[in-house]
Amino acid sequence: MLKFLKWVLWAAIAASLILVLCGVYIGRLNFGPYFVSGKGKLVESRLIVSGTDSLFKRGWLTLVSDAGRKVDCGLLVPAGNDAGRRYPVMILLGGKATGKHAIDYVLNIRNVIVAAPDYPYTLRESYTLGRFVADIPEMREAALGMVPSIMMLTDYLWQRPDVDTTKLVLLGYSFGAPFVPCVATYDRRAAAAAMVFGGGDLRALIYHNVRRYRGAFVSRLLSLAGGVLLSPLEPLRYAKAISPMPLIMINGSQDEQIPRQYAEKFYSEAGQPKRIVWMESRHVNPRNVDLTERIVAALKVELSRINILTDTN
Repeated sequence: MLKFLKWVLWAAIAASLILVLCGVYIGRLNFGPYFVSGKGKLVESRLIVSGTDSLFKRGWLTLVSDAGRKVDCGLLVPAGNDAGRRYPVMILLGGKATGKHAIDYVLNIRNVIVAAPDYPYTLRESYTLGRFVADIPEMREAALGMVPSIMMLTDYLWQRPDVDTTKLVLLGYSFGAPFVPCVATYDRRAAAAAMVFGGGDLRALIYHNVRRYRGAFVSRLLSLAGGVLLSPLEPLRYAKAISPMPLIMINGSQDEQIPRQYAEKFYSEAGQPKRIVWMESRHVNPRNVDLTERIVAALKVELSRINILTDTN
């Protein structure tokens, strides 16, 4: 038994070393051409209108490119949609359980087009170590695929006559926040990048969140693997490249999932212009209406300050 445990220990050490070496190699690669080629050319868009209220016309959008990529999105368009008027637009990257349904939690804002792409992989409620390992290839492919998917959604929005292409906001919150720096780096069409309850250092953040439920060994192994496999999306890798695009960060001072130090770490790496707003709160939850309203109010102030939103009350 002792001999077997030694073999397991050495195997774990060897696997960790391999992951570290892979991480160093991956960290030096330029993934821009991969993301751009994965986008392809938009060849089809289908929009199904599902309802209208006093503020928005709501619909479900499907996009297809000649690279074989398919993206499902939620879409909100101002209900009036005055002829000839062009609106600011937000690409909304929601939490892990929202995806395209992030449009269902848009509050207290008007005269803005909102588009929320869906995530191609649905996170499970819980994982065993074996289930997590088995899902790794699919999770990684889905995560990297979000970058060209967001670029493809931008292509679609650029074609709409009601979009003001000088006022696009790339907005990610929680699970969606880490995608913002990467997309903003490789696609410069956004007028501002906004990260809500996000930060940098994915490996440390994975360890922190896994450790809340699992032991130290499993947490270290999963965080090392996750840090390597998600290295192309590491926010710290792109922090400086966002500039001169304005960066807005909104974070919770008591966030149990994104501790303050990781938000500050990313913010300190980012170039100017940038601004961070701190709220007395735990991690964002779309069902927390009070917190959502405070976040939207703060975003409106910051986006108005840089002349992106002017008529959103």
